[in-house]
Amino acid sequence: MGSIAKIRAMRDSMSSHERRIADFLLENVEEVRGKSSKALADRIGVSQSSVVKFSQKLGYKGYSDLKLSLTESLARTSLLPKAIHGDIAIGDDVTTVAQKLIARKTVSLNETLAVNPEAQLLAAAGLLGGAGRILMAGVGASSLVAKDLAFKLMKLGKAVLVESDTHVQMANAATLGEGDVILAISESGQTQEVVRVAEAGLAQGAAVISLTSFSRNPLVEVAGINLFCVADEAGTRSSSILARTAQLMVTDLLFLLMSQRDEKAKDLFERSREAVAVFRQQGQSRRSRAS
Repeated sequence: MGSIAKIRAMRDSMSSHERRIADFLLENVEEVRGKSSKALADRIGVSQSSVVKFSQKLGYKGYSDLKLSLTESLARTSLLPKAIHGDIAIGDDVTTVAQKLIARKTVSLNETLAVNPEAQLLAAAGLLGGAGRILMAGVGASSLVAKDLAFKLMKLGKAVLVESDTHVQMANAATLGEGDVILAISESGQTQEVVRVAEAGLAQGAAVISLTSFSRNPLVEVAGINLFCVADEAGTRSSSILARTAQLMVTDLLFLLMSQRDEKAKDLFERSREAVAVFRQQGQSRRSRAS
């Protein structure tokens, strides 16, 4: 898991003192590589123990491990295609807006992949693949992501409960049991409706998978498997564009992993394609008669 991605993702949930260290690291990665924990602490104006504790909070044994990870993250970033960065401004032309959006989405996708360990993704895909029923929980933009995955899973023959109305989600959660799974999607992880649906299903014996921002939040506390998305919406706040992009990447990845492991997937996809093809054929026939 990349340290730069982890710091960015966790920054908003840090204390003001920790954010001071985080901001310096993010803005001065090159400088940090050559500094000891003492030198870094003096440069930022904090104690050496604060730097060590910060490193440990990120999951590293100490500052040396964090510094090594920062170096590796910087090396990986240098290999990415160059793009126009910065916030989208009112005066930007269409090409610049598009390039900035692509750059932001690329960063969000790469950082989302970095904060989701392979073991967690495989565990989530395995749980969904073996589920009796799958309940999709989400509201607003997250409900659109939930529906997108639900339609894909239906092509795999999965029994999926998907409904944007939270009252219906709660009623469905109450009917779940052992062997069933809830995939709860909430960018903040604090949406009360989604948390309560997850809690209701868990109380009945269902397993819960969460997809939230990379932070400690109520939904993470409920779920047995936690997946994360990273989205810095500072310059694209209008419709949670980056969060939705990151969520779709994770759900698409889960679908592909499930498809890889399902021996019947190829046949089921072909049957779905053939079933829908009849509508295309009818449309072509009508156009031919009209001409």
